[in-house]
Amino acid sequence: MKRILGTVVAIAGVLAFSSSALAALVVFDVSGDVGYWSRSTDANASIPGSPENGGPCPTGMSTPVAGGCFRYAFQPGSSLTVDITGSAVTLMGGTLVMDTATPLVFGTILLTSHSVTNLFGGATGTLVGDDILWSTAASWNQDPYPTSWINCTGPNCSLISHPGFPIPIQPYLSAITNSTLASQLELGVWRLNGAHTDIAASSVAVASWSNVVEDPNRRQSGWTFGSSVIVPEPGSAALVLLGLGALALRSRKA
Repeated sequence: MKRILGTVVAIAGVLAFSSSALAALVVFDVSGDVGYWSRSTDANASIPGSPENGGPCPTGMSTPVAGGCFRYAFQPGSSLTVDITGSAVTLMGGTLVMDTATPLVFGTILLTSHSVTNLFGGATGTLVGDDILWSTAASWNQDPYPTSWINCTGPNCSLISHPGFPIPIQPYLSAITNSTLASQLELGVWRLNGAHTDIAASSVAVASWSNVVEDPNRRQSGWTFGSSVIVPEPGSAALVLLGLGALALRSRKA
């Protein structure tokens, strides 16, 4: 009996050591990645390059017939921290710093902003190969004014009801874009590099939804992480979870 107990304790110790050995806290630096996308019917939204920063919307967000998506890169200090223990992934938190300059109405309006967005720990997912398949959403908020602000310069700021000096971003931005902020961020899929030290691509995490119900794609704005955008194969996350469940069942039968 003592020998059996000793064996059980030894196995438990090996399993505990193996789990801790496989655990890794990874900080993904996303500074410089084009991370924020905002749909607009303004003509400038279809013009690529600085200062317009426009172009087609990413996969997962439809491009308006007139216009496109303004896009902006994360500023220095932007990072996401995750814990990867074996195949189990947990978001520990993150900070996304953004500076925008958006020309509107044939350049007669220039909206500029600075914002600090916080992602909180708790979202969970599964590492499959080089992909993180997130199964739960992340809580988030934005630092309040005066850390996060939006300003307008130009002769037509009154057209968008802006006073012409820095004000809180919300609820102003939601009002002029006729959108509603997402209560949580569905992180979707992150594709990592081979060493799992960098995010190579991700699907779109919707940040706000358009209130215009006749729009065929109601994603108003979203975040992406990495240098490109991906769309997961239909049902891939579900297939992976089913596979994990089958393995667990087989282990119990054994």
